[in-house]
Amino acid sequence: MSWQLLIPAVIASTVAIIGWVIGHRLNAERDLKNSQRELRLKHLIRVYEVLLELGRNVDILGNYRDVEKAVHDIQLFGTPKHIELCRRFIGEIAENGKSDHTELTVEIRNFIRSELDLKIMDDKHLSLKITPKN
Repeated sequence: MSWQLLIPAVIASTVAIIGWVIGHRLNAERDLKNSQRELRLKHLIRVYEVLLELGRNVDILGNYRDVEKAVHDIQLFGTPKHIELCRRFIGEIAENGKSDHTELTVEIRNFIRSELDLKIMDDKHLSLKITPKN
């Protein structure tokens, strides 16, 4: 076997193996980040739905377990801003028995929209509650 043929083959094989390893690592990191993002979004979307329901039904006792879980999910999956707004929400509930959670709801909505690459809306939060006539 000729060294003139062996050296380029070894170099080409080494470059191919290194490229495969780097590519595999990058794909694995991307897949992990995507899984983490999906998990975070799933929980924050649920939190958003709970906060919307809380806004519809002023009585927190009607869905207190969902609200408690939403608070825990915010602490686990939320941004520092979400957690700070959640602390304010908890403090107001403890102190006054009620809280305006609009800012928290809007902040979570805007985070979800940005993660989904959707345009961020203004700071207004529109809600609709329909009460059927009896």
